[in-house]
Amino acid sequence: MTFLIVGSTAAKRHIPTWRDPQDLDAFTDAMPKVNAGGVDAYWAEEFEEIWGGESRCATLDELYTIKMSHIYWRLDNGSWRKHKNDLIALKKHGATLLPDLHDTLYKVWERDHGKKIIDLNQDKASFFGDAVRRKYDHDSVHYSVSYFPHPMYTFFLKDGEEVAMDMQKVWSAPFEDQVRLFREEIYATALERKVIPSNYTVSPMRAYQYALQLTITNLTKGRSARFIAENLDIFDRPDVDYVGVHMSKSHMLIPFEEGN
Repeated sequence: MTFLIVGSTAAKRHIPTWRDPQDLDAFTDAMPKVNAGGVDAYWAEEFEEIWGGESRCATLDELYTIKMSHIYWRLDNGSWRKHKNDLIALKKHGATLLPDLHDTLYKVWERDHGKKIIDLNQDKASFFGDAVRRKYDHDSVHYSVSYFPHPMYTFFLKDGEEVAMDMQKVWSAPFEDQVRLFREEIYATALERKVIPSNYTVSPMRAYQYALQLTITNLTKGRSARFIAENLDIFDRPDVDYVGVHMSKSHMLIPFEEGN
């Protein structure tokens, strides 16, 4: 029998100040996938090779990795923000990612929750022809929050492409530029989806948190999504007054009809 204690029960054993558990989360082959009798049980055949025959509490690194592997999907139970905050807390207490375990778990959740489909191999008109009602040309919104005269993404495009990124360029860049690249995307998303449609009445932080979640769960995948997730302690808060920066560069905004 395998019984690996995970969740808050395991976290509290490593971090006494952790919140009190409401139930017992476990990866076990001793019962079906149920949430009953105070036990939230789960099992996948891939777990046999990793934990088969063990009965113990997950390590801090295992807990961090399990949490990380969930963060790429927004589930109906509303657990995303909890996972995000837990990842930040676990990292603060010294937890590190176990890459092989992460990749195995990702495949399990991908089977349960569906593959993420993001197609960057299309022109700008097709890529941005989605359900988002934009007031301004998307690129001009990027310019309004860019750290430099040109948005970070323009430095990483594939030759001759309007949307597709050359990820070799991205991952060869300094860490600070990688962070700036994804921050600009989060800022632009917050502005387009929440701030501008509300006529600038929505809370900038609330809009930012929405955009952070959307960027990880819907707008990126693979190494990009993992990069943001591994650095949530950095990305969790804006590093500038992004709405103020945007408004100070309002002369750069191109009404959508003109920029379409």
